[in-house]
Amino acid sequence: MKKDRAKQAKLELMVGLFMFLILSALAYFTIILSFDNIFTKTYQIRVKFADVTGLITGDKVYVQGVDVGRVSVMTIERDGVVVELTLKYRLDLREDYEISVESSSVLGGKYVAIKQGSETQPKVSGDSLLKGTAPIDFITEASDAILAIRKALEEGGILKNLEISMANVRQLTEGLAEGRGTFGKLLYEDTLYNDFEAITKSLKNLTGTLERGEGTIGKLMQDETVYENFRAVSGDLAEITARLAAGEGTMGRLLSSDDTLYQDLASAVSSLEEVTGKVGAGEGSLGKMLTDDALYNELMSALNEVRAMVDDIRETSPFTTFGSLFLGAF
Repeated sequence: MKKDRAKQAKLELMVGLFMFLILSALAYFTIILSFDNIFTKTYQIRVKFADVTGLITGDKVYVQGVDVGRVSVMTIERDGVVVELTLKYRLDLREDYEISVESSSVLGGKYVAIKQGSETQPKVSGDSLLKGTAPIDFITEASDAILAIRKALEEGGILKNLEISMANVRQLTEGLAEGRGTFGKLLYEDTLYNDFEAITKSLKNLTGTLERGEGTIGKLMQDETVYENFRAVSGDLAEITARLAAGEGTMGRLLSSDDTLYQDLASAVSSLEEVTGKVGAGEGSLGKMLTDDALYNELMSALNEVRAMVDDIRETSPFTTFGSLFLGAF
């Protein structure tokens, strides 16, 4: 009997100990791990958002990436949502602060991100109603952007033109698939392949002919005589250019740095210019002949007299001949 009571007491003690452990764990998870720790001093700030888009009570609050609080209360108003944040620390907010609702992952979930602002700006009272930035709904934004692009395309007629272009492309591909047109025939007929094969064979025969040294081009490629002649011509040109560079010969002297021949030529040109100047000025016999009319008139008069004398001789030559024959008979 005593053994049964001891056993029952031991069992009750174990059950009580087990329940104590469960209650202790529950207290730990509800009080110690929970942000609403009755032994920790907290601070509340109120932020008004135009839209919170999925933010719920209990979501975390981060300041520079550090977990500092939770979303405790959300109140819906006519022009937005007032969110009360319970924080572990008092924040030193400045006028350029930023409070926004951010997405924690692509799978969902939100949190409140707070930037306290720069120290150069005046402080803001944490008791006042702060202004927050609504989260960006990427799906909604993308849908709105797509609708705006579609509307712009429809209004500008671009969408209609695109549909026409797609129809033309579809018609073109169908034609190609059916073998219509030039490109369709190129894709499905063997004529182009046969022609290309014939051209390839012709090129092969041509290269073989060149390799064997047949024909003019083949001889140029295989016969070294042309190369030797070209080499000889190159040597002669090199020798000629060397002689020109050395100032040999008339052309070489003209090209050399010695300007004696140039000076002689310039002197001759200067003398010729001086002579033509004197002639043009009427100096000397040639100048007077070219410019003085009196000499021209005298010359013409002398020529007229010579012509008259020749005419007289022609007229008297028969009598002179007859008299010479007559007197020669005696």
